[in-house]
Order: sequence, then C-alpha cells, then structure tokens
Amino acid sequence: MVARVAGSEVSASDLILAWMQRDSMAVRRTMDELILDRIVIAEAARMGIDPGQEKVQAQVKRVRSALEEEVRRAGSVDVHEFLSQRMGLDPERYLMAVDHSALTDLLAERCVRSYTLGEERCEVALILCGEREAVDLVQSGLARGEEFAQLARAHSQDASSTDGGRVPAILRNNSALSRLAFHTEPGEVGGPLAQGGRWLFVQVIQRLESQRGPWSQMGPFVERSLEAEAISDPEYWQWKEAMLKLYEVDTGPLLELVGEPQGENP
Repeated sequence: MVARVAGSEVSASDLILAWMQRDSMAVRRTMDELILDRIVIAEAARMGIDPGQEKVQAQVKRVRSALEEEVRRAGSVDVHEFLSQRMGLDPERYLMAVDHSALTDLLAERCVRSYTLGEERCEVALILCGEREAVDLVQSGLARGEEFAQLARAHSQDASSTDGGRVPAILRNNSALSRLAFHTEPGEVGGPLAQGGRWLFVQVIQRLESQRGPWSQMGPFVERSLEAEAISDPEYWQWKEAMLKLYEVDTGPLLELVGEPQGENP
C-alpha cells in the first residue's frame, strides 16, 4: 500500500499501472535503466574492475557540481533546501543515489570498453547508400581507384560520412555486417550488403585480436583507451546485447504486478 483515500487503499500495483497507462515508455525506460545498473555492478564485480578512489571522487565531484548548477538555475542556492522543500525528497538519500549513479557510470564505461577489447574486432569505414543510383556511383568510383573516404563523404547517408566513413569497431558475431567485415581482407572493400532497402559497403582497415586478462593487467590499457576515445553508442549497444544474453533478466514480476500480458524480456 502506498496511500489510503477515504478508507480505500492505493497499492503499489495501482500506482505502477496508472503510470504505465499514462507513459508506458517511461516505465519501460526506467526499468531498463535499473536492469542495466544491476548488470554493470555484477559485471564489474565479475571482472574485478576498480577505477580507483581518485577517479571515483573526481566523478562524484563533477556530478554534484552539475547538480548544484542545476539548483542555482532553478533559483535556489542550497541543494539540501531545494531537495527537501521544493522536491519533497530526503536530501541525504537523494545525494547517496547521485553518488551511486556516478560510480555506476564509471564502472559502465570500463565494463563496455573491457568487453570490446576482449573480443575479436575489425576497425572499419562504411558507406550507407539509400538508393541504387548511389550504389552504382560508389562501385564505379571504387573501380576507378577513388579513395573510400572520399566516396563516403560524397555518397554515404550515415553520420560517419563526415569522418570518411570511420565507425566504431565491429565485433565478431552473427550479424550480417560482422560476417561481411570478417570475410573481407584488411585494405579491401566488401559489399554492397542489402539491409532493409539500403546498401552497405565496408572497408576493413585492420583486424584486432582479443585482449583479455585480470583487471590488474587490463586496467591501465582500458584507462588509456578511454582517454583516447569515449564509449560510442554502437559500442554500448553491442555490449548491452551481449550482457542480456549473459545475465538472466526476468521482468515478469512487474507485468504480473500490474496484470499486463508477459512477452519477451528486454
């Protein structure tokens, strides 16, 4: 029970069902965030990841500074007062959650990059064509010996076109794009690969072997890698897909709580 109104109880399931009916995407997004938070903690523990107290303290300071700036923009100068009087929240509990989120973000970056480095992968550039005419132009350009990067800038519909088609490393898996990359020799171009009414060309820049080991060995390498390049969305998506296969996830209790039909877990 979360409330009582005129002698009638309001249950947690009533609250969540009302929230789902008003904004089901927000509920599912929040649930997804909670699930991934737990996965990050479990994966970091499994791999022995420790970013170090100095990095944790610096991250917490950055997050709290951002919160203080947000509070100032809202017209208040005291975070505790803003949280308690305007938000109706326990300041200490809220700040503990902020600190936990800061730590989880640090661990998540290291989990994702450790996973990437631990897999066979190809560094590639790609060209995404939305029309058959563009495919013909790319093929004729390649036949004339034009540079792949130049053709990507001229014809690719992917956001990577401005960078000559360079995208995050593709990991070895069962996707059609991965199979194409790993069946194309370094320096060569593979494709066109038909993908839902569009076509992909892939140039393999180099193949990289998996790098695995305890955090004492891999930690410095991961840290240098993160300093050189931040986690990209495609890198995160590949990690997420792998983690949802590695760890058991059951959202049935939520759907059972609100009486909704149970489909596939995220």
